[in-house]
Amino acid sequence: MPKFTITIDAGDGPEQFDEAIEFPDIKAATDDAQIALAEMVRDKLPNGKQADFGVKVEDADGKQVYQAEMHFTARNEDDIAEAEADADAAAKDVASSIRGEFRK
Repeated sequence: MPKFTITIDAGDGPEQFDEAIEFPDIKAATDDAQIALAEMVRDKLPNGKQADFGVKVEDADGKQVYQAEMHFTARNEDDIAEAEADADAAAKDVASSIRGEFRK
């Protein structure tokens, strides 16, 4: 059976398993990597407003055969209102610039 090395990153930097793992084929290795990624997300969230997760699979020759990432961003009511206000202000600045008006 082919061996694959899996590296995970749960937001604390990459962590590689000590030994290669045997899988019947690449699909089985990538399926397992996807499950590991989903489990990392489930175990780590909710934990703040932002998190990044990743997983990669390398074959026995060290060639990367799979990579997946998940980027999580959460916004509460205040964050959403602030982003909307910033977008409105930016739109007004653009409109003013188009009309030849400049804000100080």
